Amino acid sequence: MTRKTTDLVRTAALVGGVVLLVTLFLRLGPTRVLSLLTSLGYNFVVVVALFAAHEFTRTLAITRWLPADARPPVAELLRIRFLGEAAGALTRTGSLAAEPARAWLLANRGGRVVHGYSATAGELMANSATSAAVNVAVAGWTLLTGSPSGPLTVLAHVLFWGSLVYMTAVVSIVVSRVRILGTCARLAARLPFLGRLRIDPLKMREMQLAITSALTDRKGVLARILLLELSAQAILVSEVYWTMRSMGIPLSGPTALFIEVMTRPLTVVELVGATEMGFAVVFTWLGMPAAIGFTLSLVKTLRSLTAAGIGIGLLPHGDRARPQLISAPHARGAVLDSET
Repeated sequence: MTRKTTDLVRTAALVGGVVLLVTLFLRLGPTRVLSLLTSLGYNFVVVVALFAAHEFTRTLAITRWLPADARPPVAELLRIRFLGEAAGALTRTGSLAAEPARAWLLANRGGRVVHGYSATAGELMANSATSAAVNVAVAGWTLLTGSPSGPLTVLAHVLFWGSLVYMTAVVSIVVSRVRILGTCARLAARLPFLGRLRIDPLKMREMQLAITSALTDRKGVLARILLLELSAQAILVSEVYWTMRSMGIPLSGPTALFIEVMTRPLTVVELVGATEMGFAVVFTWLGMPAAIGFTLSLVKTLRSLTAAGIGIGLLPHGDRARPQLISAPHARGAVLDSET
């Protein structure tokens, strides 16, 4: 696929998404949507604060993947997370743009490229694994109790089995001592959109050894990382709870957890219009007005942009040339080797 064709496809997708977004806004009722948004009032500050706490918790987790002498200050790492969030929110591609941006920034801030990419990959793997575990627990319980019906049952099955397959893949990566990452990277390089990707076998080997060390050699630190990731998941559930209660919608904690899990696939790769439509449809399946789901999706986008803007503006950006961020070559066990 040529670059011109790719640009045309992207432009068409963007235009189509905007048209879909405007159509949904008009069909669901501008007055209703705006009323829900304005009903948040000062509670929107709390929503932004909760999301910032989520990002801070994941930042603490990623510090555990970096050796102490190649670890930027927490404030700089948090700013990197917000920069990635801004990239995902502004391009409306979610993690597809956010995580590569964070990895690149961390690799350039943290001295050695291998440490930056291995830390980002490891943290993302841990976060995705904990997210998948929550999905399996919630979707599995929902299916066992027989509470969902119709399309919601299908969605629960997709979440349950998809997350279970992912968790199996993570276990396979650990068992194979992460050799599968090299295979995945080589396959990705053959894809049309990633064909120009160049893989340094030596760097890939170092990255695999670093992640392997983190996953197998320091189980105590890894346990704390998983606890931090679970805490980050809990904060997202609290955010949904606070947002919907602030809009005057009564719901319990378990219902907020169920909503977060059922809508989670829609936030992995966010597309203009499609994500909002997905939220509206899922809320319809849940027996709630589609306008509430549509508004919740908008709130998530607005809080991401707001938190990212404030964080980028206030947090220090650091200096890549500072000696303390430049690390000498490390041995295999360097990652997760220190908690200071």
